Amino acid sequence: MSEGIGREIPQGWSWVSLNEVARHHSGNSKIIKGTLPGSPSEGLFPAFSATGQDVWRDDFEHEGSAIIISAVGARCGKCFKAGGKWSAIANTHVVWPSTGVADRDFLWFKLNNEHFWVKGGSAQPFVKTRESFEHRFPLPPLNEQRRIVEKIETLFARLDQGEAALRHTQTLLARYRQSVLKAAVTGALTASVFETWEPRTLSDFLEDIRYGTAKKCHPNAEGIAVLRIPNVANGGIDLTDLKYTQLDDREVETLALKKGDLLIVRSNGSANLVGRGAVVTDAAVGLAFAGYLIRLRVDQARLLPQFLQIVLTSPLIRARIERQARSTSGVHNINSGEVKAIAFDVPSLEAQAEIVDMVEEYMAKIGDLDAWCQTELTRSAALRQSILKDA
Repeated sequence: MSEGIGREIPQGWSWVSLNEVARHHSGNSKIIKGTLPGSPSEGLFPAFSATGQDVWRDDFEHEGSAIIISAVGARCGKCFKAGGKWSAIANTHVVWPSTGVADRDFLWFKLNNEHFWVKGGSAQPFVKTRESFEHRFPLPPLNEQRRIVEKIETLFARLDQGEAALRHTQTLLARYRQSVLKAAVTGALTASVFETWEPRTLSDFLEDIRYGTAKKCHPNAEGIAVLRIPNVANGGIDLTDLKYTQLDDREVETLALKKGDLLIVRSNGSANLVGRGAVVTDAAVGLAFAGYLIRLRVDQARLLPQFLQIVLTSPLIRARIERQARSTSGVHNINSGEVKAIAFDVPSLEAQAEIVDMVEEYMAKIGDLDAWCQTELTRSAALRQSILKDA
């Protein structure tokens, strides 16, 4: 394996293999990650596992600068810098750059590339050490290696600053979402009609509340399509990855969805998902729903389902739902009685419609900005790879 041997390289550069510019050996297979402390304390030394420097020991095996390779597992080929006093444990491989030949940081930039390593295995991938260390690549003179490292670090520092600003913006957008939702259910978005708001419980508006079918669903398109948690968990109805089951006529009549029904998550491993859901649109009318969901059918002449969805995602109501839903069993639930008892203030139907329109407008703008941030973060990651390739 090589990186285009025969192509022209700058004067003074040479084609080498890792075997020629570094010594290497496996990490200590007798030291198992699960037996070591997972946090630092006085008198302990860092140790590297296949996922990085994430454990500590009361002794150390090595001292100085080296590169640790994740040799086994999903992250195999990922590399980490080691310095000072440290150990490398099971499922790692250690590379010691030859003094005066290869700069540790230059070699780390080179090796920390998943395409550099020859790998085997499928369920449990691993680095093929012999083949990888015969891999030939162009190496510049030592002084030029150091100049390249300095330039890369300068460019990466600028990218780090930009990425930090983008992530901070995403954090602010998340807070702004919560502020919009809070304002929507406290009258701050429509202060002129706040005096008309009245305290109510959800039971005051319910025409029907029902759990979904407990029947086993399957991917074969036979019977009736059933909406499950993945179909409603992101705030809207997603008709991809539908599953199906057989229901008799009475069950179909009971469980068939109508436009404006609100489906919420009843039970989940994450308390943050419980109580969240989506309003049924035209495309989902007539479908059934699974047992981990609750259908809320409200009197739409008095309460808009879209406004109710805003209420259920607002910070104060979310805090109440999550507090009720949390369980030490690991599966969090909310039952129909708790749903009926949810209390909130309700304005006129006209004010509800105004609030829904305003929230949708704000959320669309926030979503656009968040998507732009994510696009720029993706571009930044790609630029890092381009910098490394050019270097």
